[in-house]
Amino acid sequence: MEVVGEIGGLLKVYSDGSVLRSAHPTTPASSHFTDGVASKDVIINPETGVWARIFLPGIAFGKLPILIYFHGGGFAVCSTAWVEFHAFLHSLCKTAAVIIVSVDYRLAPEHRLPAAYDDCTEAVEWIRKHAAGRAESPEEWLSPSVADISRCILAGESAGGNIVHHVGLRVADVDVSPLSVKGLIAIHPFFGGEERIESEKSQEKEEFVEKCKFVWGLALPVGSTRDHPFSNPAVLSLKSGLKLPPVLVVVAGKDDHKERGVMWYEYLRSCGQEAELMEEENGGHVYHINFPEFEGTLRLLNRISNFVDEH
Repeated sequence: MEVVGEIGGLLKVYSDGSVLRSAHPTTPASSHFTDGVASKDVIINPETGVWARIFLPGIAFGKLPILIYFHGGGFAVCSTAWVEFHAFLHSLCKTAAVIIVSVDYRLAPEHRLPAAYDDCTEAVEWIRKHAAGRAESPEEWLSPSVADISRCILAGESAGGNIVHHVGLRVADVDVSPLSVKGLIAIHPFFGGEERIESEKSQEKEEFVEKCKFVWGLALPVGSTRDHPFSNPAVLSLKSGLKLPPVLVVVAGKDDHKERGVMWYEYLRSCGQEAELMEEENGGHVYHINFPEFEGTLRLLNRISNFVDEH
């Protein structure tokens, strides 16, 4: 069989449509507090295999807000158990003093969009039931005495930032009380479109454009173009009167995805949504995952912490 495409050595797609993912180092969850944080894995849906990792800070004053996290990876690779994601969320949990529920959704191309949106929306509902004390076997780390279900934030990077947008739209359009999503954080969100924008027109960006086209080809419904609403939010007109929670859009100066992230921010503003833009000038794509010691990663951790406090 011939390899017809791959994602950074993490995934190979063969000519017969089969997929091979490379093994990657993971960090196991530990219910014992280590450096101020404990973690555990929970099953969201036993039929689909969707699960989540919960991070709990060891020091708390009163009930804690909940941050629901969606990892990146082009919808096709990565896991919240990967060493890099676990380390970042461990740091975020400690810095922001927030309960984090990081969702391990189904991956493309075996499970094309909207599977990831469905899984992450289901996770929000799962959290609502447990934190409201309505589940048959309530999760103790999400009990009403520990978690403040009235203060939830949706966050994620890259493909996870895209998921934040689409799950945010779904949650804003239905009654999920008593759960209340107070804000959205999209870090280096992954969007696309058939027409090349200015930052994609040079010859040196050809490889980047082709790589994005390949990834979207794995993730989108079969036969769709990158102007599908899942990829290009500009073609998805926000419903009249639909009000999203405040949005923090994070971009990086050395990230080829920056311009589309800024375009999404401007689109939200043009629709009358409350949004703010944070740029790390010297950062690349998902620098907070790849470079935990980078000064920009500390700035991002603190900004997320402040965003949670503000909302």
